[in-house]
Amino acid sequence: MISAQLFDPQLQPLLYAKVTKYMLHGPCGIDNFQAKCMINGKCSKRFPKKYRERTDWAENSYLLYARPDNGLVFECNGARFINQYVVSYYPQLFLLFDCYINIEISGTVKYLSKYIYKGPDRATMKISGGMQDKIKAHLDGQFIGLIEAY
Repeated sequence: MISAQLFDPQLQPLLYAKVTKYMLHGPCGIDNFQAKCMINGKCSKRFPKKYRERTDWAENSYLLYARPDNGLVFECNGARFINQYVVSYYPQLFLLFDCYINIEISGTVKYLSKYIYKGPDRATMKISGGMQDKIKAHLDGQFIGLIEAY
């Protein structure tokens, strides 16, 4: 569903054109040490990524997307872009909106479960002036977020 590679311009010309227009990172690293992403001589976005034949889970719960060494190259302003410089994207969404849309899948299921079972957030308020209705103040102070409501 999510891709991080150049497609063949003969088979997918529209997708190839949009990926080369919006979803290429760089040039940075040894090609351009003055790039905005460079911090202490390294790309802060960790480009170029390693070539991978298939998509796998990393130890930090993020996906390592397939970036095959298929020989596809895009050249622009003297820079050569290969699959190692493609930012991940969801092709259908990308074609629909025709703009830069970076999509990443992470192991957020564990956090979703944590917040569902955590219980609702609450606040204690002090009501000044007049008589205090502690029951009403408690009920007014409850907050139910989206996760709890779901």
